Amino acid sequence: MAQPNILWIMADELRADALACYGGAWSRVWTPNIDALAARGVLFENNFCNAPVCVPSRISMLTATPPEQNGVYSNEGSWPSYPLPLRLETFPELFARHGYRVASIGKSHHGPYYKPWPEDIHDGSSMHAFGLDVDATPFEPIVPRGIPSPVGGVFPEGRSFPPEAVTANALRWLDQASGQEPFLLRVSYLQPHTPVLPPARYRALYRARDWPGHDLPRGYGSAYEEAFAEIVGGRELSHAQMQQAQADYHALVTWLDAQVGMVLGKLRLLGLEENTIVVLNSDHGASLGENGLLSKVVFAPQSHRTPVIFSWPGQLPAGTRRSDLSQNMDLARTLCALAGIAPASRFGGRSLFEDPPPQAIYATIGSGAPGAKASVAANRGTWRNGKGWPRRSCVRTAQFRLDMNVRQDGAPVAIGEEDIFLADMTADPREQVNLAADLAYGVTVSELRTKLLLRAAEAIEPDYVPAFSAEESPEFLPPRIALSGGGQA
Repeated sequence: MAQPNILWIMADELRADALACYGGAWSRVWTPNIDALAARGVLFENNFCNAPVCVPSRISMLTATPPEQNGVYSNEGSWPSYPLPLRLETFPELFARHGYRVASIGKSHHGPYYKPWPEDIHDGSSMHAFGLDVDATPFEPIVPRGIPSPVGGVFPEGRSFPPEAVTANALRWLDQASGQEPFLLRVSYLQPHTPVLPPARYRALYRARDWPGHDLPRGYGSAYEEAFAEIVGGRELSHAQMQQAQADYHALVTWLDAQVGMVLGKLRLLGLEENTIVVLNSDHGASLGENGLLSKVVFAPQSHRTPVIFSWPGQLPAGTRRSDLSQNMDLARTLCALAGIAPASRFGGRSLFEDPPPQAIYATIGSGAPGAKASVAANRGTWRNGKGWPRRSCVRTAQFRLDMNVRQDGAPVAIGEEDIFLADMTADPREQVNLAADLAYGVTVSELRTKLLLRAAEAIEPDYVPAFSAEESPEFLPPRIALSGGGQA
């Protein structure tokens, strides 16, 4: 058999339970094309990102290494001045060396030191293409205090929706690639990341009153999660605003599903489906009001858990659901194994269809540098007492999740600042009850804490983290929201 093509469809900030095939979160959702892909393939129910924010998650996937080994811990890793400790080969570069035509269409969001895509088309991936900085009033934006970008709103009828350029370019690329050498094509959507502005016809599919708003179970988490909730200002939204934001997020997911349907339809029309591996995933999830949280950056499941679906007709078992632990970093070794390419020896993770599941998986977020902020792009959010925002690490086993602060202001944290959170998923699948102080779990806390401290002690550290400037990353700064009359939201 000829080497298979690979179509990698990637979303940004797509939580697993926003898809019907993952069960939905709180109301009915429409994702028929992604559901059909899952019915034809293998769905992983317990997959997690290696960093719950864009840049380090993407670098971890591309290099198949965790932040502790690649030196990228937060979104400042995309800044031109970021002192990258080392440059690692990515798995797309490995595929290119083995004769694949390699391309990415849509959002990339990594530093200039990484150029894994010989063809890299960014049209349609901008956060600034919607017209919010001209007059945002027609968009009905819902803008929390701590996230200067809409978490809800609508894209008016009668205008071309800019992100659809990603789909149009993907369809053209597939037309040109048909019949040539095997390809690795990533189609990478910004959506449903902020600004959450579903086209009006998609917004009309969901009624705000069908969503829970602030009527969600209250959890008892870490000081870290509570501090981040205060920073983003989710609790300050009205109940109706939160309901509308939840509805709009899912409406944008339904728009995304339609785009996926068009790309998969083109694959079928070209006769490429039988010899193409399709994988769909996201870089991380998103909070939608749980315990006042919005955005990502936490290890709560809505932010840390991500969807992953693999499909290859006749080669992978159709309609299979897997509950073993997996992580985004597994992508590289899995695709190498399916394509018959030897992976780089330093690739972490595992081949999902060959290797046994791990005993534990890990994730890390935040530089822990002096003066670090919770949100790099928004340049806001410090720790209590004015300290820099900490680096936080997480370990998950089949039963437990433990996360804790490991570094702050350029040094390991003191024991009193570790702020340990422990959840027992067998009794608490929403991971809302902190058992870290429960003596019955003392051994578990000690063992998992030791694992995280050992990883932290061996982590690569950049020489410094540069001071924020708007020039560092203009494309992914939150867009300015201009209201009629000249005001700013």
